[in-house]
Amino acid sequence: MAEGYEAQIKALLENKDSLTKKMTKDGRSKYAVQMNELKKRMKADGVKFNTVLNSVKKQEREGTFDRGAEGKRKNKLRKKIAAEPQNVLTKGRHKGSDADKIVETDMVKVEKHLGKDGTVDFSKHLAGETDAERKKRKNKMTPAKIAKSR
Repeated sequence: MAEGYEAQIKALLENKDSLTKKMTKDGRSKYAVQMNELKKRMKADGVKFNTVLNSVKKQEREGTFDRGAEGKRKNKLRKKIAAEPQNVLTKGRHKGSDADKIVETDMVKVEKHLGKDGTVDFSKHLAGETDAERKKRKNKMTPAKIAKSR
């Protein structure tokens, strides 16, 4: 029974681009309306929507299901990004993000937190500690450590 619903979800995902552009009278997209109707039918039959959707997404990750133009466009973008040389020192830095703002406004502080491979560990930067300062703080004798050493 879930296989039939799986095929219906796949069909909706394949047509998502065109269905999201068409609006219904109540202001929702046709995609949202059809997906909601499918959820209601599945609930009536005792099939869990999330289980079936996760199965479809797993197939998509594994490459056994392609949702069509949207997937091809994304893959083209991924190839383009992978082909560009990596000229940013940070991992996961996107224009306008908090990480980007920190790097742009506070480059001197960021440089002291550069890792050996040239990447920035933002957790250290945001904590305001270098590796040496962190190690010193961790090794500080606390009353518990003093009592333990006696």
